[in-house]
Amino acid sequence: MTESVESTPTFTISEPLNKQYPQKRKRLTFLAILVVVGVLSMAGVTIITGNNAYEQLNRPLIKTLLTKETSQSGKNLNPFASLMKTEKKSLNIALLGIDRRSKAESAYRTDTMVLVSINPKVNKVVLISIPRDLWVQGGRINALYIQRGWESLQKALEEITSLKPDHYILTDFQDFKWLIDNLGGVEVDVEKTFTDTQYPVDATKGYQTVSFTKGSELMSGDRALIYSRSRKGNNGEGSDWMRMKRQHLILKATVKSVFSPRNLFNIDNIKESFTTIINHGVETNMDLDVAYYLWDLVKDNQKYTYNSTYLDGNYVFNPPMSDYGGAWVLAPINNSYSNFREHVKSLFEETKETTSSIITQDNTLQ
Repeated sequence: MTESVESTPTFTISEPLNKQYPQKRKRLTFLAILVVVGVLSMAGVTIITGNNAYEQLNRPLIKTLLTKETSQSGKNLNPFASLMKTEKKSLNIALLGIDRRSKAESAYRTDTMVLVSINPKVNKVVLISIPRDLWVQGGRINALYIQRGWESLQKALEEITSLKPDHYILTDFQDFKWLIDNLGGVEVDVEKTFTDTQYPVDATKGYQTVSFTKGSELMSGDRALIYSRSRKGNNGEGSDWMRMKRQHLILKATVKSVFSPRNLFNIDNIKESFTTIINHGVETNMDLDVAYYLWDLVKDNQKYTYNSTYLDGNYVFNPPMSDYGGAWVLAPINNSYSNFREHVKSLFEETKETTSSIITQDNTLQ
């Protein structure tokens, strides 16, 4: 059985963020925002145990994952406990990234959409990226949240993947720029050399040329943001699909930096970094109890296998612009997501593998 979602109002594109959900969306505390990193770390980083700083950061929040009850209600709040008793197989969380050039912008879009699906029955985690130009419900999917609210986006994501998101976490990727700088940068494995001669300059609304060289690079927040935003690169990097892939690399590198020795021994700095991001406006409909359970789950990440997938050219195409009012959009091939839904389903099939393409057998990051 799926938890019901509180109804949200329809609002216009001009309404600012703080007017959309007055007092109905809880601010994440430090530990709650860490669950974002926790979920991502499960998909990209293996933590080294036996470290005092690690133990301080990851001390058990929930002693017994499947039986913990709160003293206030006496109810079992573990999000995975209900999965074990019902036909629902996974806990699904939508990570929504606002890619706006300025905090003053109210007409933002959720240009980054990653559905994280955690299936404790088969010990698998799947990250599913959705392209922002996908046409759904009479418009691009990246405008759905701001125009029609969470329930509409939730419905669209379920139609595409067959997985209904239980919760969402929305944040501004400008905040990750600040976070990366505060963490001392992130080490990114650039997969291809490429140049983008049309990268937007925010201040002048003009363009600049940016280049990246294959190999490892320690990126500042600004450099990492450019790497994750670039859409006009050469050498096969000029597409939204490659942009989504680079965003995964940045997220993975950020998690790795958080748990690096230089930062693990500076817990106060990490706490201050995330607290600043929270104060800038992270939003979620996730209960704090759920966040606690998920963060506690991170410590058991070695038993999970992980996959990343994208709604790419195998499942969608670029239809004639004249059919969509002159807009460049993506639409499902044969007007159906059935093949993609089958693909997603296959990623959860039980196998004898004990490792994934992301975490190696010796527990090192690929």
